[in-house]
Amino acid sequence: METLCSNSADAIDWLDEHGITLHNVSSFGGASVKRIHRPVNAEGKTLSVGSYMIPLLQENCEKAGVKMMLDTTATEILTDANGAAVGVKATGASGETVTVNAKAVVLASGGFGANLDMVVKYKPELKGFMTTNAAGIQGQGIEMAEAIGAATVDMDQIQIHPTVEANTAALITEGLRGDGAILINEEGQRFIDEVGTRDVVSAAEIAQTGSYSWLVVDQAMVDASSVIQGYIKKGYTVTGATYEELGKAMGVDAAAFAETMEKWNGYVEAKNDPDFGRTSFAQPLNTAPYYAIKVSPGIHHTMGGVKINPNTEVLNKNGEVIPGLFAAGEVTGGVHGANRLGGNAVADFTVFGRIAGAAASKYACGRLCGPPAGKKMARSRFWTASAPIISVSNSAGWIRMAPGRPVCRQVCMWWCRKLLPDHRTDGLKKKKGSVPGFRCTAFFVWLGGGNRRNL
Repeated sequence: METLCSNSADAIDWLDEHGITLHNVSSFGGASVKRIHRPVNAEGKTLSVGSYMIPLLQENCEKAGVKMMLDTTATEILTDANGAAVGVKATGASGETVTVNAKAVVLASGGFGANLDMVVKYKPELKGFMTTNAAGIQGQGIEMAEAIGAATVDMDQIQIHPTVEANTAALITEGLRGDGAILINEEGQRFIDEVGTRDVVSAAEIAQTGSYSWLVVDQAMVDASSVIQGYIKKGYTVTGATYEELGKAMGVDAAAFAETMEKWNGYVEAKNDPDFGRTSFAQPLNTAPYYAIKVSPGIHHTMGGVKINPNTEVLNKNGEVIPGLFAAGEVTGGVHGANRLGGNAVADFTVFGRIAGAAASKYACGRLCGPPAGKKMARSRFWTASAPIISVSNSAGWIRMAPGRPVCRQVCMWWCRKLLPDHRTDGLKKKKGSVPGFRCTAFFVWLGGGNRRNL
């Protein structure tokens, strides 16, 4: 949690550098202040964060030359004789076996919210619930990691979301309640602080007649949100020109509903909710026409998953690192406790995804460049004048690059040829003496003879 919080602001800046702007700040369920970063379009209307981010992330991957294999299901994490992760095996779209050999593996496969059998295994009381998850969220990443000894944590902590469209199981964003929407039961009344934590609001909703409610917004909220406009186009809403008309369309007591709305608008003006203690207020819901979406709780997020350390390295059941295996996002457990706060999933996969990428890259470099099995690196001194820094151990014939990852002579020679194609490289061979003919501000060589030479 400390890693998540201390790196979240930098994550927003990093996304911004990659063309993903999340500068609009609002509140979601369980938040005491506005802290949820979300996107808006050129007109300032709120956008769905997922449909906004994913195409831009994909575009960045394509620019970086990342190969993406769609309709390909990973089935096994490959390991070497020492138990280190060295690739994955998968099944392609036509049923063919796909093998990817790698120096490190990063799991970012999500949770298991769409695998209802797996959900019921860990939390039987959720049998029969709808799910907001995409069909591919089946928990295979967790199971593959377990197969090579990974530990799991918090697997029974499964979050239900209170606003799932009752007919289609489409997720209705929590941001609507943060922006002022309220929940109405079959009797036409409010029944809870709408921006409480998801578990509390869901439990209250389940306790209502029929275990559902209506999420109510007005035209002013619609005008400010392309998300709500999308819900209307998809046919999720009923509408009315007055409170009474909307109440009839909802099938609730129209007079009671109209009274509830007038009372709520007074609470908003006074910034005081004596009924349920809500402290998050936006604007009164008094701009006609009015809209409502029928919602009920649904499985949304699985807080359990593989156990990691703050460096995103996956741990086994003894608390030891599984070499070469890293994980980030909902495939991991132990980050959100028993109830994830809205908006923290984006922070989670951005913060820990960055850490996992950097850690896996660093690990892979170490495997690629390290000395052969059975050979020990001779102790050598480091200079701190510049980074990366290389030191040469004449006794072992190996070169070492800060911050301590071993780099073989051939790799260093490759860099020298790349940076200084017109200079000799034989000076880097295993032998005592100076390294003539090289000058490069990026590297230094420690020769062991009391002299530092620029390389």
